[in-house]
Amino acid sequence: MADSVVTNFLASVSAKSKKAVEWFKDIVNKTRAAAFTTSSARNKIIKDRNIGQVKLPKIGRLYLFQYDAKMKDILPYWDVWPLIFPFDYAPNGFYGINLHYLAPNDRIRLMIALIKSAGGGGKMDENYKLKLSYNIITSFKPAKPCIKRYLFSNVMGSGFYGISGNDWSYAASLPLQKFKGAGDKTVWSDSKQFY
Repeated sequence: MADSVVTNFLASVSAKSKKAVEWFKDIVNKTRAAAFTTSSARNKIIKDRNIGQVKLPKIGRLYLFQYDAKMKDILPYWDVWPLIFPFDYAPNGFYGINLHYLAPNDRIRLMIALIKSAGGGGKMDENYKLKLSYNIITSFKPAKPCIKRYLFSNVMGSGFYGISGNDWSYAASLPLQKFKGAGDKTVWSDSKQFY
């Protein structure tokens, strides 16, 4: 059953490539608006997509959010707009796989591997999620540099923007990342050392 989900995912990557730019602009505008505390920005996001803003991310779902790293002064680099699959809760936060630490093609390969091993059956829609654990994740070398811990207190805006399973192909393909301290290619090159 996971093979059919992977086949559908791959088909959606190519079928939706023309629509990807439009989706990218929409999600960036919505997530940027979420960083502002005005009630009108929050209401717009909530009304536009009720999978949208959540205060607590669910394990195995995909989220985009704005983040201010606690240790930014000592980190060589960090992502302001993480694209994550949370896989475990921690005191005052959670652990997640930030796909931005991989180049887009590597993200897609990792997502396919995760869907095959940890994907639930069924349709990739707003209810689709992966059945993730640390052991499953670390069995894929490309996932290791993506494992990050996030603190709820450092999430900016009003929470996490949930991405429906049928939009994962957009999210994996597009440059949603914004690294501080280094450029994309440096981050991706460093990550490649793990696999």
